[in-house]
Formats: sequence, C-alpha cells, structure tokens
Amino acid sequence: MEKGRTVGEGLVGRAWKKYRHHVFSTCLEAGKIKDPLNYWRDYLFVTTLLFIIPLCLITLIPGVYLSYITSLNGLIVVDGVAIAGLLLITHLPGIRLVIRKWLFIGITYGIGIVLIYYLGNFGPGLLYLLAISVFMVLVLPGKSRWVSLYLNMASCLVFGWLIQAGNPFQSQYAASVDIKTWVAIFTNLIFLNVVFIVLIPILFKGLQTSLEEQYSLREELEQQKNALKRSLAEVESKNEELEHFTYVASHDLQEPLRMVTGFLQLIEKRYANLIDEKGKSYIMHAVDGANRMRQLILDLLKYSRIQSIQDPAHEVDMSVLWEEAKTTLAEEIETLKAEITHGSLPKITSHSSFLSLVIQNLMGNALKYSKKDVPPKIHLSCEDQGSKWLFKVTDNGIGIHPDYFQKIFVLFQRLHQKDKYQGTGMGLAIVKKIIENLGGEVWLESREGLGTSFFFTIPKIDPQ
Repeated sequence: MEKGRTVGEGLVGRAWKKYRHHVFSTCLEAGKIKDPLNYWRDYLFVTTLLFIIPLCLITLIPGVYLSYITSLNGLIVVDGVAIAGLLLITHLPGIRLVIRKWLFIGITYGIGIVLIYYLGNFGPGLLYLLAISVFMVLVLPGKSRWVSLYLNMASCLVFGWLIQAGNPFQSQYAASVDIKTWVAIFTNLIFLNVVFIVLIPILFKGLQTSLEEQYSLREELEQQKNALKRSLAEVESKNEELEHFTYVASHDLQEPLRMVTGFLQLIEKRYANLIDEKGKSYIMHAVDGANRMRQLILDLLKYSRIQSIQDPAHEVDMSVLWEEAKTTLAEEIETLKAEITHGSLPKITSHSSFLSLVIQNLMGNALKYSKKDVPPKIHLSCEDQGSKWLFKVTDNGIGIHPDYFQKIFVLFQRLHQKDKYQGTGMGLAIVKKIIENLGGEVWLESREGLGTSFFFTIPKIDPQ
C-alpha cells in the first residue's frame, strides 16, 4: 500500500510539474528582465492563474449545487462562462500578458457584481470587489491601480441607485438594505481601496530598490563570470600554444646539438695529433656545454608535458616507486655508497607516472647534494593525516640556507656553480608542478651542513 501511495504521489507530482511548465511557458513572456518589480508583478499574476483553475474546479461543484437548489440559474451560467474565460486566459497561447491581466480582472470583477446582484449587498460579492482591488494594485504598474477605485465607485453608485429606486431589478433573494446602510458599506469599501492603493506602492518602492540592487549585482557578477571564462579560455589557449612551442622547440633543438657534439668528437679523434692540450680543452668544454644544453632541453620538454592531470587515478604502491627509483639511480648510489631506506609506506590512489618523477627527482637531488667523503643517507617516511598523506624525504647532505627555500622551486634556479654540482635547475620545479597538479603542497626544512627534509602532501581519493 505504501508503494502504491508513493507511485501515486509521483504521478501527481509529475502531472503538476508538467501543468506548471505549460502555464508559465504559455503566459509569462520570456526575455531579459528590464524592471525586476514588474517581472515579479507578472510572476505573481501567472502564479495566480496556475492555482485559480484547480481552485475554481474544486468550488464549482458546491456552487452549482447551491445555485440549483435555490433556482439561481443565472449564477450557474455566469460560473460556467467565468470558468471558460479563465481556461482560455490560462491556456490559449499568443495573448499578450497585459491583455490576460485585464481579461482576468474583468471576469473576476464581473463575478463580484453578479454575486452582489443575486446574493445581496452583504454577500460575498463585496469580498470579491475588495479582493480584486488589492489584486489590481499588486499586478498592475503605475497609475493603472487607480482603475480599481473608479470601478468600485461606479459599482457602488449603480447599486445605490437600484436601492433608491426600490430595487426593481435585483433578485428576490438579495438582502434588503436602505440607502444609508449602503452608503456606509461602500464608503468603507472605497476607504480600504484607497488605503491599498496608497500603502502597497510605498511597500513596493522599497522592494523595488532592493530588487534593482540585487539584479544589478547579479548582472555584474554574470559579467565578471563571463570575463573570467574568457580569461581562462585565453590562458588555456596560450598555455596550449606555449606547451606546443616548447615541445617543438625542444625536439628540434636536439638534432643540431647532437650534430655539434658529434663533429667536435670527430675532430678530437681524427686530428688528435695536430691539436695541442689547450685545443683539446676547448673541445672538451664545447662538448660539455652541448651535453648540458641537451639535458636542459630534455628537462624542459619533460616539464612542458606536465599538464593538468585528467587520467583516472589508480592504486599506487609507494614502496614500489621508491625501489624503482633506487634501480634507476643504482650507479650513483653504488658510487657514493649511499644508504637508501624507507619506513612503512601505504598504497594510495593517485597517478604512478607522476609520483615516480617526484620520487626520482627528490632522491636524485639528495644524492647530488651530499657531503664529500660522507655516504648519503636518504629516508622516505609517511604519515596519515586524515584527508591527505604527508610524505617526508630526509637526507644528511649539505643543507640549504633558509633564504633559498622558495628560490629552489623556481624554474632554472641554481644555488651552486655548474662545475661543482651538475644539473639544470629543473628537478624541484618539476616536483612542485606535479604535486600542485595533484592537489597537494610541497615545502622543505633544512639547516646548512645538517641535511634537508622535503615534505609533500597527496590528497586522499576514494577508489572508483
């Protein structure tokens, strides 16, 4: 039974949603909102149309029944015409909204007049006139609201004349009142009408100011959002162009460098007997410069390929990446007699290819800047911090002065002469770019002569 009720509620909900969409798309005029207050006037009117038909259908049955048993056949005809008119106003496309408003007001006001005629001067007809007066003030702009006052005054004068003339046309079921009582009744109606006409616009004035400020802020925000989208699109386009240029330039520059290096080595080999030691030194420096240039180009190419990460994350065993880095740098590790260790490392959900570069660059950096005659000790540890993993790579190397903590992450920045420590100044820039693209942070702690600790975080990702 519960399931049946749920299905029934779902059907009713879908039907109501479809009906609402039909009414608003038929009646509410689309377009840019020029006056927010008038827009809400129109919105209020269409919302009234949305509910008026169901409510009229609900009240139609008892109204017809009462009209039938009291032989007020005129009321039955008027109710039928009113319902038909409201259906046309609500569902007939192609009618301007202002015309719909005046037709609605005319039908409703006409019902009020008929009710006064048939049911008397104390009946619900007066309530209709008062309600439609308030409604006109709410949905009509400017001086149009005064029309309700003119209509009410004319209606009161007509019925006053009928009463004064002995009420020859009014129904026998109408309540009998004298002219003095009727004057008191319609005076109160006119008074309330004027109060609504004067006070409601005052309320709307403050509301209009608030709405205009709100819409102005919304338009400004929309303009800023569009400008930001354009800027982001331009930045993305420039980045793509820059990455493409970097890739092409890096790829194309390698060939002439290989040629220069090859010919210099051929000259040294073929004309060794003709070149003195100074000439051989020149050739050696030229070859070394070409090799460093080639390595710089390779690092630049690698850096340019680190774009925003779009591939799905997968399980990564950090201990496996650490061991793979040891294998890659095995020759240096063996030469320096380095001690490479790690603590308990987790399996995380991330991107192994990028993290492999991070691990390899940090391990290589620690090996490169180790102390002379002191075997390097490099250790990787991890801490679970709830929403992220914190990794720490420590070494016992030469350390870094605090003034250079930020500088070392900048592209091409070097703290030492190339003849003392090899490198292009790209490794830590690559580490920083990868970690930030993964949504983490990277920083360091160090003291000169006592070693360095690099920290980086990786946010936790739920496995797909």
